[in-house]
Amino acid sequence: MEYFALITKQGKLSRDDFEQVGRWKEGCLKPSHGSWKTGTPKGYDVWMQARAEAPECPGQSGLAGFLRDWSDRTFVAGKKGESVLRYRFGLSRATTLLHFISGGQYPILDSRVATALIRLGSPIEETTDGYLSSFRPLFSEIAAVCGVSGMEGLRKLDNALFAFGSDTSFPAA
Repeated sequence: MEYFALITKQGKLSRDDFEQVGRWKEGCLKPSHGSWKTGTPKGYDVWMQARAEAPECPGQSGLAGFLRDWSDRTFVAGKKGESVLRYRFGLSRATTLLHFISGGQYPILDSRVATALIRLGSPIEETTDGYLSSFRPLFSEIAAVCGVSGMEGLRKLDNALFAFGSDTSFPAA
């Protein structure tokens, strides 16, 4: 899957494209990847809901509802004894979905980006409200200060934050 090929389809993603977005997010790009199936912690079942529903980008007034709806969806991922383990799709996956259906207009917030922001002295709350009221404006501010614009520039900023948040040689706080 080519990231920019999917981004440029803004609002016109096919059902197969939604599956590719899920595979990209979950690190399951190879067709034979063993974790890309129901019952795994990869969110497969909810990605297949996105594939079936083909959601469109909400307007500004619908962002919070969209993120809450998708974040709160659950899937089963294995069993522990007699208990079935249920997981939330979560904000990271919901913002990934929003990112692609908006053509990259909305940035992705995951734990590595949140860690990078902590290291930069700007912690944000990893909630829908935190995403909308803190993260989006902060991401835009960082982009402006760095002179970043356009899809390629914003993607580089996203990758830089992701890498900085992933680097274990820096303290987490």
